[in-house]
Amino acid sequence: MKRRGRRGPGVPVVPSRIRQARTERGLSLADLAGTEVSRAFIHQIEQGLARPSIQILEMIAQRTGKPVSFFTSGSEPSPGGADLPSDLVAMSKRLERLASTLDLDEASREAFRIVTNNLRHGARLIAAVMRGVEGRHGDQPPRGTCGDEP
Repeated sequence: MKRRGRRGPGVPVVPSRIRQARTERGLSLADLAGTEVSRAFIHQIEQGLARPSIQILEMIAQRTGKPVSFFTSGSEPSPGGADLPSDLVAMSKRLERLASTLDLDEASREAFRIVTNNLRHGARLIAAVMRGVEGRHGDQPPRGTCGDEP
């Protein structure tokens, strides 16, 4: 009998590595999901909102050509904070879910909206800055850092 309803806790993964492996392989969300899961579920994994079962993680590993350990190792954000933007977006979504369960007055609802919007804007800013830093000078540090000083 197929189990339905509430699922187990899933396997902790580094969300950005799912997306990285998928895009490196040129796969869409639907390509990676196949018939086993929905593309929305893959998106939720990439955003840190869901965790895959070991079977789904093995399927993702097989389709992306990466070992399972690529997705589970180093659950700390990589140097440079590569996971920070997705962590901020995931936190904003958690706050929205929390706010929807509370009986809040208008001022409190607005405060939650401000916080979630700021988290999303911060995520976009950090992602843009990180792309800019990666695009400049290869591995050289940005100007004005210790690498330029005598």
